Amino acid sequence: MKEKVQLFILPFSGSKAMQFDQFSSELGDEIQTFTMEYAGRGKRAKEPFFTDYSLFMDDVYNFIMDRRNTSIPFALIGYSIGGFFAYDLLAKGYLSENPIHLFISGCENNKEPLPPISQMPEEEFWDRVIRLGGVDKILIENRRFLKLFSKIMRADFYIAEQHQYLQTDGLLSCPVTVLYSETDTPFENVKRWQDVSKQIVSYKEFRGNHFFLLENYVEVANYVRDKLGIESNIL
Repeated sequence: MKEKVQLFILPFSGSKAMQFDQFSSELGDEIQTFTMEYAGRGKRAKEPFFTDYSLFMDDVYNFIMDRRNTSIPFALIGYSIGGFFAYDLLAKGYLSENPIHLFISGCENNKEPLPPISQMPEEEFWDRVIRLGGVDKILIENRRFLKLFSKIMRADFYIAEQHQYLQTDGLLSCPVTVLYSETDTPFENVKRWQDVSKQIVSYKEFRGNHFFLLENYVEVANYVRDKLGIESNIL
């Protein structure tokens, strides 16, 4: 079946692209899905982490453009810190073409900068990261394993901390839907995405923690398909 839409996923901190394989598969053949692998992990494990935000965003831009099929429309999912990157692609003019839909998942309003935690001592760093959400409960219960992920998490937060909302940012002009879990990113916080959009922003609550998309991938995939105008996979 010929693809109808391309979907580019910009994932959360500490992630690997393969973590989205089940979700991507559930989206079906009509959606050609690409999940970005940030430098320094997964298939790009041998590449150095980015430390400069502009160079990092150039990498995100190149990831999309190298795979972009301009004969069909595209959409974006920005998950957690990926929400900041997806926003900047559009609001700061990296992409000249608008997506047919922007999904912001598990990401609070980006007008407020992330607290500068990437350079904190190890124990203090993980205490803050855990309070922010986004750490698998298995790792929290076995904190000695956290050190294995420290470099990746610090690198991701260091980049995300450089994201800045600017008064010169353009308002989002494409349809925007914010996916959230009340126990992770409460509606009271995510509702402020409306402040940076020209259109009325849609909001959809799911059960679960920061990883609700991965845990409820069938439900979320069918919701995304519906938003993109593609018939649900549910029989």
